[in-house]
Amino acid sequence: MTDRKQTTLIVVHVTATPPKSDIGVKEVRVMHKARGFNDIGYHYVIRRNGKIETGRAESAVGAHVQGYNSTSIGVSMVGGVDASGKPENNATPEQWASLESILKKLTAKYPKAGVCGHRDLSPDKDGDGVIEPFEHIKACPCFDAIPWAASKGIRTANIKGVWYKQAKPVAPIVVQPKPVAPVVSHETQSMTHKPDSVSPTIHKPIETRPEVILPPINPPSLKMNWFKLIWTALSALFSRR
Repeated sequence: MTDRKQTTLIVVHVTATPPKSDIGVKEVRVMHKARGFNDIGYHYVIRRNGKIETGRAESAVGAHVQGYNSTSIGVSMVGGVDASGKPENNATPEQWASLESILKKLTAKYPKAGVCGHRDLSPDKDGDGVIEPFEHIKACPCFDAIPWAASKGIRTANIKGVWYKQAKPVAPIVVQPKPVAPVVSHETQSMTHKPDSVSPTIHKPIETRPEVILPPINPPSLKMNWFKLIWTALSALFSRR
């Protein structure tokens, strides 16, 4: 087999077998040779229990994605369809853990390689720079491998998929502080003026004269001295000034 001269992609696949089909490299090799391959097309196969099995030699050119075999490594998880053969993302927790582990090792070993799914390498029919579902040549690997790998801190291929259009930038929410009205007491409210007022007007209190209280006059005292009575009244008046 011919060795690759460079590795720029780590491509994730599924075997397109139902979840109850517990197969590995041995069975997949038979399937691929029946299709005319000289060996299993994948470099690694992850069984349902999470065990990673080596298929084709890692350095060899694979047979897993047309047009990119000479620059890529193929990693396939067993499963990918339901009991009726329809595409289904049915990987086990053990498979997810093993996939994350091997992808981290491979991207560390090949610093120019990025992760993608098989369907991410479909032709861009409408030329908008985004590989959309209607353009997928197949459903494999039945999940968006690029955003999944990115969420695990794994280097990914520079390919835009449907998630790129869905991830619209969210404008930051700016909360403007509301002006707080000053608390005006009853005492200060009467002194509140319009904006063009200069200063409050101070009114002087009205001066009032003290009330003159005359001493009571009893009927029996009508015969008292009028001079003394007037003098007493005047004295009371001037004493209160």
